[in-house]
Amino acid sequence: MKRAAAIIACVLCLACGRKGPVKPPEFVHPATITDLQASNEADAIALSWERPTRYADGSRMTDLGEFRIERATGGAVAFDPIATLPVTDRERFQQITRFRFSDRGVEEGESYRYRVVSSTIDGYASEPSNVVTIVRQAAAAVSATPSPEKKKE
Repeated sequence: MKRAAAIIACVLCLACGRKGPVKPPEFVHPATITDLQASNEADAIALSWERPTRYADGSRMTDLGEFRIERATGGAVAFDPIATLPVTDRERFQQITRFRFSDRGVEEGESYRYRVVSSTIDGYASEPSNVVTIVRQAAAAVSATPSPEKKKE
């Protein structure tokens, strides 16, 4: 009976489902986004950044869960969350490599600062990305009517 219990205990220990060594929590945070960019569009400020593919320790990340976009207006020091973008392509063969977000809640002439925080499906968050600063400017109006051509005489 003792031998059967020992065998069962060994089997349970070996079949715990762990596929690799246990990592400390500070290593399972996504690597920080370093290429956040902002630009003015016709009706919004557009943000874009590359998908993080590594954990803070450099190992490959497969459980990216979402992005939190944060904004500070004018001279404000604190950033406020303005949107959360879920990542829904984890199981796809070809995943999105560059993400975009359009902030339509902006006013012309106002200065904005943005940063992005990524997190895993388990809720481990990265450090905030690089901060980009942009002043909202209206895009140049494009004329729909062609300009008159001069006739040659």
